[in-house]
Amino acid sequence: QFVIRNLHCNDISELISLPRLEGREMGQESEISTWLNIDPHGIFIAVNVEDGLIAGCCSGIALSETHGYIGMFVVKDIYRGLGLGRVLWQAAINRLGNRNVSLSSAAKMLSFYRDKAGFSLSAEWTVDLYTATKPYLPSISISRYFPFTFIVSSESLYVQALIAYDSSIHKYNRSRIVQETINEPGTVTAMSVKLSASFKLETTGYACMKKGLQGHWLLAPVYADDYSSAKSLVYSLLSSLSSEQRQEGVVAKLVSSNYEAAKLFYEFGLKRTSYQLQRLFTKEVFEIPEKKVFALQTSVFCTE
Repeated sequence: QFVIRNLHCNDISELISLPRLEGREMGQESEISTWLNIDPHGIFIAVNVEDGLIAGCCSGIALSETHGYIGMFVVKDIYRGLGLGRVLWQAAINRLGNRNVSLSSAAKMLSFYRDKAGFSLSAEWTVDLYTATKPYLPSISISRYFPFTFIVSSESLYVQALIAYDSSIHKYNRSRIVQETINEPGTVTAMSVKLSASFKLETTGYACMKKGLQGHWLLAPVYADDYSSAKSLVYSLLSSLSSEQRQEGVVAKLVSSNYEAAKLFYEFGLKRTSYQLQRLFTKEVFEIPEKKVFALQTSVFCTE
């Protein structure tokens, strides 16, 4: 017998082993804590009554009043085939109600989600994984026209400017998501600015980096107006690591239609893998400014 309930903070240290064993490229325990803060009722777990251990999980994060996201759908091998996944799935779907719900699907699950689960609409781009086991820092030219990039602390006065920039990228209010992401322990945030024609500082992008669940450094997200801003952001974050830390590897999830993003990460030694996800929706495709999304925030908890 199993009990389906919401995830609690003291469950996270046990839960994290499920996506880790599945090889998921996501953040560590602190990332789950972040999304639990954003939506305290958005992550469901199945607990085995006999031993009290977590048997599976599924998240249904309410991103706004109109939009939600299904992710982190995992059931332990020994409990598969018992219908447990279906119950977890339904709990997450029920949580999101009448919202436009999205998810990221691997090829093997695409027909199920699209043809049987109601996720009939798909983005024209895919989520592509780029990795480097030995990334490097390319040469970078500095001029007065080059965006100025700096590290932003969670208490910085620049956080509001960063939130304002994020709102120009997305169609819903992500101020809480941005603030919680920046506050996440171990996360490093960089921001790029330039001098406008009227001699005012304008934000041209921001990016975050943290240690991933598989031991790599995860660049997520990287949002920027142009190639130069994106390059300066990635350079700033990777140069904040020691050479030993960079050898632990770097990972980023790219929008397949942003060819400049692929070119950019190739400069840092990241190459595309066979990993690919399709972004699906129940009501309408959630459009994003693809050319400004150089790396996605996550394919586990939200859609851009």
